[in-house]
This record gives sequence, structure tokens and C-alpha cells, in this order.
Amino acid sequence: MMSHDEMLDNVALYALGALSPREAADVAAHLQTCEECRAEYDLLRPAVTAVGYSAEADALTEGPSALLKARLMKQVRSAQPAQPRISRWPALVAAACVAIAVGAGLFSASLRERLGRDESAIAQQSEMIADITAPDAKRYPFGHGSVLVHGRNLYVAMHALAAPPTGMVYQAWTLPKGSKKMAPSVTFKPGASGETLVRLPEAANAVAAVAVSVEPAGGSKQPTTKPIAVTLL
Repeated sequence: MMSHDEMLDNVALYALGALSPREAADVAAHLQTCEECRAEYDLLRPAVTAVGYSAEADALTEGPSALLKARLMKQVRSAQPAQPRISRWPALVAAACVAIAVGAGLFSASLRERLGRDESAIAQQSEMIADITAPDAKRYPFGHGSVLVHGRNLYVAMHALAAPPTGMVYQAWTLPKGSKKMAPSVTFKPGASGETLVRLPEAANAVAAVAVSVEPAGGSKQPTTKPIAVTLL
């Protein structure tokens, strides 16, 4: 029978999509009953999303292999083993994602085209990964996900987010400190898998609350629907 530590390892690999269908099913069932593993999984998702949202997993279309799993675990286990497990996993998973993505050729032509070989885009992504894996980052429950704050940077991370109706988008809203009125922020749509990681342009230290609602394409000046998620910072 698998030990709890081994199951925690598999939770990380499950978040990375590096388990076989059978192993993934076992982890999914375990997450329904284990609060610790579920908390670990929720902590890992933003780190995985930050790397995965912009990369096409072309090389994995035939399913994960035992070699991929072994390479991931080698990367994850090789760094800072003395640190507490919960605090070190997101950074290690992000590092493993990058290492394995590069080694397996996941930075495909479509990714290179999207980035346009723009160094500033790469720098922004690196900053995003650093922010969401920082040990001192603050996370606030937010619907099926979280609002994450690191320094002045502010992010919305959501999973299992359904595509908005035709002609509609999701729009973030922020409540400036000292104000009673929500201000419009960026609009966005989830990725094909429902994973979403959005950096808001507002300075985190100037915001008292964050919300997301469904709005007409192009965004609204004030919410026209009831927010699907709201959190106070």
C-alpha cells in the first residue's frame, strides 16, 4: 500500500499531468478524502499553471511515461530537501516544469511564435513564476482558486473555470482602499483546460478587495452581473 508521503509525491505529479490514467484516478479519489493532500494540490496549481498556460504539451500527446515521471521526481527531490515540504513544493514543481519542458521540447513553435522571441515577455513570465512560488506570497481563497499577492503584484488564479457565453468575457474588479466603488480591471478568458492565471495591473497594496464577474466582450465600466467570486485582502 502506498505511504502518505508517496501519495503526496503523486499529488505533485498529478498537478503536473505526469501520471498514468490509472494513477491519476487513484490520486483524484484520494483528494476527495484527504484534506492535507487536497491543500497540497491547491497550493501547487498556480505554480503549474504559470508554466503550463503558455506551453503546448505537443510531446505528451501519447500520455506521460515512466521516464517523464522519474525525471520530474529527480528534479523535485534534488533541491533543498531539508525545507518543510509544504513550503518548498511549489518552487520545486515550477523548476521541474521548466526543466522537463525544455528537455522534452515543450517550448514548441507555437510558444515561440506567441512569445515572438520577445525577451520582455520571457522576463514577465519569469517574474510571475517567482511571485507565485515565493514562500512569503499571500493567498486568499477565491472561488475555485485564489487571489495571490506578492509585494505589489496581484494575481487571480482559478481552475475549472467554464468558458463564458458567446460574446462574453470574465472581468476582474478591484476595490481601491478607502473607496466604496469597484473599479474595472482586465478582461480574460480561461484556457482550454479551464486553468487561468491573470496578473492584475493594480498595485496590491492599494487594493482592498478583488472580484470577478461575467461581462460583455470589451468589458464594462461597472458590473452588470453578480460576481462569481469576491475576496477581501
